[in-house]
Amino acid sequence: MRKAISRFVSLLSDQKTIIDANARVEDIRTAMLDALACIDANEDMGSSKAWTDVARAADIQTLWYLRSDVLRLLSDFHGEQMARDKLQAMTEMFRGLVPPNQMPSRRRVERR
Repeated sequence: MRKAISRFVSLLSDQKTIIDANARVEDIRTAMLDALACIDANEDMGSSKAWTDVARAADIQTLWYLRSDVLRLLSDFHGEQMARDKLQAMTEMFRGLVPPNQMPSRRRVERR
């Protein structure tokens, strides 16, 4: 048990790991904002609220749960298939940052 705690503490104290994780979070935030940028802000679809929520998200878990808002908006504006394709690419960016049981299986069956 001590070895596990010791490894965990050393991982947390490793500045490079923390910096890399923060950079990945910002990459995810940028990808989500880029996806929302293509939605016409003149149409009252809630994109400005989603944009603000993504921009202000304090942690990776918040961004994870905001994926559903991004999916809904993209689906309403561009269609479900395009929205799912964009969301799948964004979801893979979360791999290693959220618990594995929250991630979809890589062996996902294609929906048609």
